This record gives sequence, C-alpha cells and structure tokens, in this order.
Amino acid sequence: MLSKQAEVFGFPNSIIGIGAFSIMLTIAVLLFFEFTFPKVFLQLATFGTSLAVFFCHWLAYQTTFVIGALCPYCMVAWVATLLVLSVLLRELVELKKQSIEDEDGVVAIDTIKKWLVPFHALWAALLVGAAFLGV
Repeated sequence: MLSKQAEVFGFPNSIIGIGAFSIMLTIAVLLFFEFTFPKVFLQLATFGTSLAVFFCHWLAYQTTFVIGALCPYCMVAWVATLLVLSVLLRELVELKKQSIEDEDGVVAIDTIKKWLVPFHALWAALLVGAAFLGV
C-alpha cells in the first residue's frame, strides 16, 4: 500500500474498488431478484468491467514483477472482477438469446453461457497462479 501503484489516480485504488464493487453488488442483488436491465445499461456495465479487468491485470503485473509482493486483498479483487465480467457477459448473451428465433443460434448461445463462468474461473486461477510463480 506504500508503492506508487497503490495510488494510480492520485488517491488509493481501494476507493475505486469500494465504489465499483458496491455498484456491482447492487446489480447482482437486482439480477438475483430477476430485475431486467436495459441492454444499453448492461453494455456500459460490461465495458466498465472490461476496463477494470485490464486495470487489474496491470496491477497484477506490477504486484508480481515490479513490487515483488502479493496482496491477498488484491488477488481477491482480481478474481472478483473476472467473475463480475463473466456474469455481465452471461446477461448480455441471455438478452441476445431472447431475440434469436433460430434453434441453432439458441443452442450456440446456451453453449457459450454454459462455458463462460468456468472459462473465467480458469482465467482467474491462471492469473493468481502466475502471480505466485512470479514472486
């Protein structure tokens, strides 16, 4: 927390995480209660989460290869950010599925949905594993 990477934008990165994860928790609760978000909202949330994933990867690189010390809270944030991206992508794919009438398209979308979370979980495991190997 004392490195220059801990305050990339001039204030602690943890403040970004508190705000972003609060928003994502709110979205998750609403999704749990089957609230339907507009497509544009989900697209913007997915775009923002994608930026967060890139930021987390940059921070993972900095932590592993520049700072040389792992932060357990940071690793939890890395994994959580990937899982949030997975859930948002699943929601966008589900919206697409509702607009498709072709049976082959529906089967393809179901296959994509089925593999999104395991793919992102593997990605997160590789990210954290690489961090442990790099330090």
